[in-house]
Amino acid sequence: MADKSVEDRGMSIFLDVFRRADKDDDGFISWEEFIAFFADGVMGKEELKALFNEIDTHNTGNIDTGELCTYVATHLGDFKQIYGTLEDLSAKVTGVLFSTSKSYEGADRKEKFVTRFLMREVQNQLSALQQPLEAASEELDLQARIERADIQPVEVEAMKKTGATIPGRIVRRAKRQVSSQSTTSEAVENIVEGYGSQVLTLQVDRLENLIDKLESKVNFDNFVDEEVVYEPECLMLMLQRSFEVKVEELDSFKSSLRAYVESTQGVGGCRNVSVRSIRDSNKLTLYEIWNTEADKKRCEESATSGTFMTNIASQLATPETSSSMTVPGSWWNTSM
Repeated sequence: MADKSVEDRGMSIFLDVFRRADKDDDGFISWEEFIAFFADGVMGKEELKALFNEIDTHNTGNIDTGELCTYVATHLGDFKQIYGTLEDLSAKVTGVLFSTSKSYEGADRKEKFVTRFLMREVQNQLSALQQPLEAASEELDLQARIERADIQPVEVEAMKKTGATIPGRIVRRAKRQVSSQSTTSEAVENIVEGYGSQVLTLQVDRLENLIDKLESKVNFDNFVDEEVVYEPECLMLMLQRSFEVKVEELDSFKSSLRAYVESTQGVGGCRNVSVRSIRDSNKLTLYEIWNTEADKKRCEESATSGTFMTNIASQLATPETSSSMTVPGSWWNTSM
C-alpha cells in the first residue's frame, strides 16, 4: 500500500470525528447532530449555525465527509504536524498491542513484568501530554467566554434536556464546575475511558457505531494485574474484514453481504455483526464479534459463509483483507 501524501496525513482522525458526530449513521451530519457534537459550552447557537452553514458548502442542510475534511484541512495550521504524528502513533500503538497480545502468554514472569512496566510508562507519558493540553484548552475556553460575555452559549444542561449526546470533554468540564473536589475520581475515569477506547477503537479502525454498542456492554472498570490459567474459550474474538468491490458489482455485493449479516446474526456464538461503508465509494468494512475463535471457525465452515464467499469471489476488485484481536470474554458484561 502506498504511503499517504503529506496532505492526507492526519485526516483519518477527522473521518473518525465525522463518524462520531453522525449518530444516525446516514452518512451526513445534520444541524441537530452538529450542535449536539460540537457545542462546547462557549459558542452561541447563532455562532454555531453560521459555522455549520460555512462548512455546508453544498448548501444541502447537511455536512458530508468531504465538506468537513476540506474545512478542517484549511484551518489546521500548526496542528497539521501534530495530527499527522497522532495518526502515525495510532498505527504504531495498534501494532504493539497486537504483537503484545500474541507474545505475552508465552513470556516468562520477568518478561511479563517488563511488558507491564513499559505499557504503564507509555500511559504515563501520554497522560503527561494530556494535562497541559487540557489546561490550555480550558484557558482558551475561558478567554473566549470573557471576550464575548454577551453571547449565551449552548449549555450542557440544555443539551441534556434535548436528549443529545454530550462530548466527553464537556461532561468532564461540567463535573469540574459542579465540584472542585472531583479531580481524583475524574482522573481515574479519564485513564480508564482513554485506555479502553484506545484499545478498541484503534483495533477496529475507530468505528464509532461499534463503540456505541460496546460502551454499554464492555466492562473496563476495576482492572487488576493478575495471573490466570490460560483458557482459549475465555477469549472473545473481534474481527475486521475490508472489501473493495467492483463498481458494477456493488449492488450485487451489498445483497450478498446483507444475506450474510442477517444469517450470521442468528448464529450461536456471534455477539455482533455490523457493516460500515464510505459514501460514494466501493469500499465496505464488516465487523464481527464472536464468543470464541472456535465459534467463528464453525461459521466459516457453514453453508452460509461458503455461499457468501462464493458469491463475492467475482465481485471484488481486490482480495479481501482482515485483521483480528482477542480480548477477555469477562470484559463483556452479559448482564447489561
